[in-house]
Amino acid sequence: MSDVELPPRPRAAFELDLTPEQVASFHERGFLAVGRITTDAELEWLAEIYDRLFRERDSGVPGGYFDLSRPYDSDGPDLLPQVLRPELRHPELYETTFFRSARRVAARLLGTDEGELEAWGHLIQKPARIGGELPWHQDEAYWDPRLEYAAVGVWMPLDPASIESGCMEFIPGSHRGEVRPHRHIGDDPAVHGLRTDGVDDSRAVAVPVPAGSATIHHCRVLHRSQPNTTDRVRRACATELQRKPRKRARPAHRPWLREAADAWRKRKLDA
Repeated sequence: MSDVELPPRPRAAFELDLTPEQVASFHERGFLAVGRITTDAELEWLAEIYDRLFRERDSGVPGGYFDLSRPYDSDGPDLLPQVLRPELRHPELYETTFFRSARRVAARLLGTDEGELEAWGHLIQKPARIGGELPWHQDEAYWDPRLEYAAVGVWMPLDPASIESGCMEFIPGSHRGEVRPHRHIGDDPAVHGLRTDGVDDSRAVAVPVPAGSATIHHCRVLHRSQPNTTDRVRRACATELQRKPRKRARPAHRPWLREAADAWRKRKLDA
């Protein structure tokens, strides 16, 4: 990471709360959009951290920079790069208006106190013109099958997220089902990204949002994002917030996770 100091983090009086109607809509549909989750000044500050992390391919955890749509360490341009746990490099991210707002609404939706929530962040990018598709999936499909989760994801674009640039799309009500069978993109377990098949695209609801607004979604709601066909990069910050997971009586059957673990071990042995 560069030693160049960042400007001071902007401070602002900003409070986000949800109406009873918004809470009811979230529980019915599994997702929600809010018009504003932080300030313009903080967006500029976050963009500077974001751009530096992607430029230097830096992450808070080893191997935490990778392309979601291609095999690890493969050659070629990044189509859907991601940075995991940026807050470990920049702890001040936990003090931002964005994070405080996300934690507040997540606690409301999950019916718990803010202090009971666990959280981690990730940053996703869709480069201009070549930014790839992230197919239909459920967030929980990536997580430890030994545990039961109650979680929401809060996704905020740093640039306008339009249909053409790959905004979020959801299948309303799909969070009420179980975690569906998933497979790796391209049927390659060395690709981190997952997809699930047989989704009725006609039910999809696209949610274009301006920079500084956010979508909030349940960890089981089906969602995707289309390719970025515009001349502008689509940058987004996300944080996952959850109640402390509970241990299952029996692990869920998610063979794609075992396949990914085997591919990761092989990658380390071959390195």
